[in-house]
Amino acid sequence: MSTQPISDIPLKRVSLHVPELDCAEEVRQLRVGLEPVAGIEQLDFDVLSGRMDVAYDDNRLTYDQLVDAVGNLGMTAKPFRDGGKSDVQQATLTRGKEVATGASAALIAIGFITHVVSAGSLHAAFSGELFPAEGPVPMMNYLVAAFYLFGTISGAWYVAPKAVMTVRHLRTDMNVLMCVAILGACLLGDFFEAAMVAFLFSLSLLLEQWSVARARRSISDLMTQTPPTAHVRCCSDDWKEKPLADIAIGTICLVKPGERAPLDGVITQGAPAINQAPVTGESIPVEKNIGDEIYAGTINGGSSFQFEVTHAAGDTMLDRIAKMIDDAHKQRAPSEQWVEKFAAYYTPAMMLLAVAVMVLPTLFLALTGQVADGELMTTATTWFYNALILLVIACPCALVIATPVSIVCGLTAAARNGVLVKGGLALETFGRVNVLAMDKTGTITTGVPAVSEVAPQNGNAEDDVLRIAASLEQQSNHPLANAIVSAAHERGLTLVEPGDFAEIPGRGASGMVDGSAAWVGSMSMARERLYDLQQLETASSKVGVGSLVIVGRDDQLLGLIVLADQIREGAADVIKQLHHLGVSNVAVLSGDNQGAVEQVAAEVGVDSWRGEQLPQDKIAAVKELRGDNVIAMIGDGVNDGPALAAADVGVAMGAIGADAAIETADVALMSDEITKLPWLVGLARHTLRMIQFNIAFALGVKAIFVILAVLGMTNLWLAIVADTGVSLLVIANSLRLLRTNPT
Repeated sequence: MSTQPISDIPLKRVSLHVPELDCAEEVRQLRVGLEPVAGIEQLDFDVLSGRMDVAYDDNRLTYDQLVDAVGNLGMTAKPFRDGGKSDVQQATLTRGKEVATGASAALIAIGFITHVVSAGSLHAAFSGELFPAEGPVPMMNYLVAAFYLFGTISGAWYVAPKAVMTVRHLRTDMNVLMCVAILGACLLGDFFEAAMVAFLFSLSLLLEQWSVARARRSISDLMTQTPPTAHVRCCSDDWKEKPLADIAIGTICLVKPGERAPLDGVITQGAPAINQAPVTGESIPVEKNIGDEIYAGTINGGSSFQFEVTHAAGDTMLDRIAKMIDDAHKQRAPSEQWVEKFAAYYTPAMMLLAVAVMVLPTLFLALTGQVADGELMTTATTWFYNALILLVIACPCALVIATPVSIVCGLTAAARNGVLVKGGLALETFGRVNVLAMDKTGTITTGVPAVSEVAPQNGNAEDDVLRIAASLEQQSNHPLANAIVSAAHERGLTLVEPGDFAEIPGRGASGMVDGSAAWVGSMSMARERLYDLQQLETASSKVGVGSLVIVGRDDQLLGLIVLADQIREGAADVIKQLHHLGVSNVAVLSGDNQGAVEQVAAEVGVDSWRGEQLPQDKIAAVKELRGDNVIAMIGDGVNDGPALAAADVGVAMGAIGADAAIETADVALMSDEITKLPWLVGLARHTLRMIQFNIAFALGVKAIFVILAVLGMTNLWLAIVADTGVSLLVIANSLRLLRTNPT
């Protein structure tokens, strides 16, 4: 490896599909074999996709030399396309393994039946004694041995070449251990056991490959949400089917009812109801109008509509989400790093233990005179056999695969439900969060003001005050004005067009309503126009917290309208659920005034709050809240960027359409549904527990069989069954995470 810093070298990066990459053992072989190659600077692996990412100096190493280096390790490498899922070589390799395993099973079955018939008992067949030490050998036993031998060869057909290649490089791996166990059984005359070991190991590799393929298919579902073609408008206003790769930005496309949107774009015609669940996880279709954005993979649940393409194929929101999930293996989780370090010591330790079991008991018994000279070979054979069992059970595959499968399944489950988590590091960290800091506006509240109170004065009615204010405000596009007009419409009030209308920038508006001059505006404007200022001060002190809009006629006060940011539906329940999940401190950090923040904090039940916080204040608050805890910060991903970066995990709310939020945050809630937050905490903690259980289970089973092997209370093919069973159970257990959903 070069000692020059990677950042100073112009590196070329390539993704390769390695069909043989099915287990952590292949990862170790590739690391050991490729890291010393001059020019290779960085290696990343994704076992679930059979993918290897290589960063190398192309001035010192060519692409062909890189492929040859992989070939020298007994593996093959091709450009990574479509996750390698449709690779012909992969299908051929899998089919070959299926045929070899099936042939091994058939030959062993024929040999076993033949042995039962010739010996006349099941006990003789199971014992495997084909060539007794004394007496003649039945001719039929040679035929049985031949069946077992060919069954062994079939089972080891894809294992032996890897073992030979590994030995050539003066290394050892699981394939070598299996071949040693098979040869050892043959030398001991246990042809039935040798055949069973070869068959069961071949079957275990095949079953593990099928299980990993199941995980791959579940992950790839996320990447196949878009149709392959789109209806594109031609020059003659006809519609033509075109592949997505041929569609440029600015093209007008048509989406019919029930179809998926092929690309991201802006609606130019129609008002459909769009099911955005594939991207945001929202359960209810969203009504869209002209000018609204739509995203590739979302489903048209209403009438036909047309849209203008804004992102080409490969750059859509769904493509970016899928790519981030696909690249998540580069951000290795802490538990994954721990397991790799553990395995680095575990495997050599188990090999040394196997050598000790092979040599020390026999040596001890011989030196102490507890074994007669004639029995020494039998004793040595017994402990040699036990050492073979120990080597078989020492395989760290189940241990190492426990973490990446769980992590990727957790990431995929989150993405399916509209939550983008960038890698195992973010997911594991989120699973340990016990302090949560939240921005107020746009997170706990909707960020859209609404009328919360109308306080009429001088004998006026609420509806009259609201109707006059809305009649004047309907000419404005200010958010407060829009909220007042919306409130009037909700009450069914009839608005009038004001005469002599005049908008006063930054202060309010005035005009003739119902034949007399009226005005609506801020406190400063009211103080300039009203006769009785004491009445204004008294009235304003009695209303709730929020933005005040004053309504008057000439110098008389008609009433006050209070507008406040609306708390999201279910926000209080979210806080309760977070507390129930073990988040001990939920804090609100907001730039809004103290009174507004305090009111919201009291209503939703957070543990602490701070108002009037500038960006630098939020950073200081996050650091103070952290202490010895793990803290997550939730905000809009743009204004709260510094605070998001200061936290252990940054979470962006409503990140759909906000590129900056997706790029900067560790976690992005694609929709505005704050209810996804407790679910994500639960998913992250469930994933952590899954990893811990898988590791403990794998180690526990191996420990049991190590003890049984040392005591001589098990055999080779049972050890294979145990090792295979652990790997399959770990994978199957992890796959359950894919069924996790917010309900």
